[in-house]
Amino acid sequence: MRNRRLLACLVAGLALFPGLSSGQTYPSKPFRIVIPFAPGGSSDANARIISERLAERLGQAVIIDTKPGANTIIGTDHVAKSAPDGYTVLLTSTSFVVNPVLYAKLPYDPLKDLVPITILSFTPQAIVTHPGFPAKTTKELIALAKAQPGKISIGSADSSSLLTGHLFCMLAGVDMQSVNYKGAGPLMIDVVGGHVAVGISGISSVQGQVRAGRAHLVGVASTTPSPIFPNASPIGQADLPGFDVLAWFGVFAPSGTPKDIQHRIHRDLVAVLQNSDVRQRLIEIGAEPGGPSQEEFDARVRKEIAMWATVVKAAGIKPQ
Repeated sequence: MRNRRLLACLVAGLALFPGLSSGQTYPSKPFRIVIPFAPGGSSDANARIISERLAERLGQAVIIDTKPGANTIIGTDHVAKSAPDGYTVLLTSTSFVVNPVLYAKLPYDPLKDLVPITILSFTPQAIVTHPGFPAKTTKELIALAKAQPGKISIGSADSSSLLTGHLFCMLAGVDMQSVNYKGAGPLMIDVVGGHVAVGISGISSVQGQVRAGRAHLVGVASTTPSPIFPNASPIGQADLPGFDVLAWFGVFAPSGTPKDIQHRIHRDLVAVLQNSDVRQRLIEIGAEPGGPSQEEFDARVRKEIAMWATVVKAAGIKPQ
């Protein structure tokens, strides 16, 4: 009888602190990071850079699961509908804040079905071409596009890059043919192969081909020089004022994930991002380490959805 009373008191005590029991047993199985892009891009690189250190902190294996397709919608919807138990998260790009304004109806609600955890890294968008492309500078590219309206193709790595391309065309007053790819990897293959004239993606996704001389960096969508490519033209500074687009790679969890587990994931990711080796590896791929609070990330998501909605309306783009 005494043991029964003791057990009853213990259960009643745990009921007063619902997060305690989940926090004590979590994690107890592998942790899965879903990437809604094809392998080889920046999201994939971010995941691989943090995975080893994250696995050490979690005490569990970290599995990287790529689910590309439909401008990241397939992978994002998969996580939105996953069990909110803290074992499946989404690692995506700024396409997360662009898709809500490009599509009339998504299979998930970005502000209700997924919870922002933190941003892993930031990187400016970059414009690249094949080394043999005749335009080497922003001014030359704009002049060429004006001379050949609708004939020059401009490829984008994701929906965020797609809108960045529209913003470029809108500010420059040119008409270019948009081509959307399922990630930076496939985009850069076609840029290097000369199958698409111009490419737009995060600088971390293009720097390998640029350093190898297989792609030419026209400039970055920023008002300040890139610390990775300090000699690259900051297009938004003088050539095209207003062309200042920062790409980020962030982690989201399914809505309903217990708060204590959300906080645990955030805490572990921020700790990993503070590791000197991880920070150096991110910098080497052209990214700036992140780590904002959940509240700061949530505010950014909401602000950027509103910003891109304005760009879509100004560009006359009708949601699909």
